[in-house]
Amino acid sequence: MKKLLLAALIVILGFTQLNAQNDSGDFTIAPQIGLNLSNYTSNESLSNKIRIAFNAGATVEYYFSDRWSLRSGLFYDSKGTKITESGDDYIDKLNYITLPIHANWHFGSNRNWFLNFGPTIGFLASAKADTPSGEIDIKDDLDSSFDVGLGLGIGHKFNITDDTQLFVEYQGYNGFINIIDADFNLLNATSAFNIGVIFQL
Repeated sequence: MKKLLLAALIVILGFTQLNAQNDSGDFTIAPQIGLNLSNYTSNESLSNKIRIAFNAGATVEYYFSDRWSLRSGLFYDSKGTKITESGDDYIDKLNYITLPIHANWHFGSNRNWFLNFGPTIGFLASAKADTPSGEIDIKDDLDSSFDVGLGLGIGHKFNITDDTQLFVEYQGYNGFINIIDADFNLLNATSAFNIGVIFQL
């Protein structure tokens, strides 16, 4: 019985893989949540560690063909870093509202793989630091409340129905704007692992 159900599931999934491609003019929306691994990059040697946090939001996508689409959306995106000094941990918690504007290339025989790339704009929502003596606000210590950088991601879609897909993806980000007023560069960098559901409208 279990083998029969497994065989039926494989046939159903295989059938939906063949019939759930997007075409020119299609529009989708995809709520998602993910795990962020963030840090700073710099032209100076840093001993910072990765901050683990989260992101949440939704992408919207307009298809020009079955291979190319324009991908955007709105996200609550956690960035920052972790610093350990004399055995004490200090955690910068920078939280942005981000807007990606990415081209998205769909590939594979069923167009279930995708590779997106393009600029991402960020607006600082809050900036706090966890210190051994408590949490403090560091927003005034930052040189810019605006961030822009390059986003690049790859993912895979799993068809559930003709109009609904589950997806998993990796998204990378490197900022271009120095976030502090100093003699060296301090730029945001993030790696994110996300999961979400795509709905065709």
